Amino acid sequence: MVALVALAPGLAACVRLCQTRRGMDFELRSLRGVGVDALTRLAEDIFGRGDRAPGWFARKLAREGVDLDLSVLAVAAGAPGHVPQDMLLGYFLIGQEVGDALAHSAGLGVIAARRGGGLGRALVDAAAARLASRGCQALRVLAEPEREGFYARLGLRVSARRLTLLAHGTGSISQAHLDRELADHAKQPWSPAPTPSDALEVCAWRAGAWARTPPADAATLEPMPGVWAHVSREGRALLVQRLLVAPAVDPLAAVAALLARTPTSMPLLLYGLDPVSSITAALLHRDLVDVDGDPHTPVQHRREFHVAQRFAAMDLPLVRRLDNVRGRDG
Repeated sequence: MVALVALAPGLAACVRLCQTRRGMDFELRSLRGVGVDALTRLAEDIFGRGDRAPGWFARKLAREGVDLDLSVLAVAAGAPGHVPQDMLLGYFLIGQEVGDALAHSAGLGVIAARRGGGLGRALVDAAAARLASRGCQALRVLAEPEREGFYARLGLRVSARRLTLLAHGTGSISQAHLDRELADHAKQPWSPAPTPSDALEVCAWRAGAWARTPPADAATLEPMPGVWAHVSREGRALLVQRLLVAPAVDPLAAVAALLARTPTSMPLLLYGLDPVSSITAALLHRDLVDVDGDPHTPVQHRREFHVAQRFAAMDLPLVRRLDNVRGRDG
């Protein structure tokens, strides 16, 4: 059960908690006053450096609309205002779109030395309290399968399951050619005109994330008539943040056309597909065939997608829990 204690308006951003299981204590603060470079190093300590491009964490904070006051930072007890790197223990990043009663997580992480001692639970508790004090109705996290049990023990419940699929492009074009094409196609609104109202959404992330993706990194492609793909460059990969298909268009043909606009050396990621959709099943179990140039030519490229990521949307209803607490208090 997540304990919700509404924070009084204007309360200082530091809430001190004691962790006694291992004789360790820590403090929970907002992200204010901590530099992006320090947070980036903390994230890389937790998750590894990988092949992420410089500035990746700053871009993540901006694109996911992370709120510095709603988010929670764990530091060693007694840490000064300017926290030394070795006193940073973990974080829970939270964002909320304007006018949206549902807040979203942009990542929870704890350094290896502090895992298993209740720090992750404390971070979630603190964020839930801050959200409840603002009148937020629910918190949503995207949990990979190995993390579902952790969130379920805190009271979150699965509201949807989604997949990210990956395949390499089939286009006989260079990366430079793709870069020019992306530069020639401006980023359009989440529902670009003249998208029909009954267009099929094959995959999607969040409208707010797309709105905050820098125009220099994003483009809206029309790989064939009746198809709109919001794409962004993510390191070596091309991420499809939303794919819309007109009713008269075969969704598999739309994906094949998008693959044909992607170099063979580049991974194409379709984010947020429904795992029980017939389209998803077809993408996973059928080769998509693209014919180069003249349809009579024997040169063909076949691509089959595979699952790059499985995750569940898990929600914690906050208002209902506060109502329950009030009821018990009489």
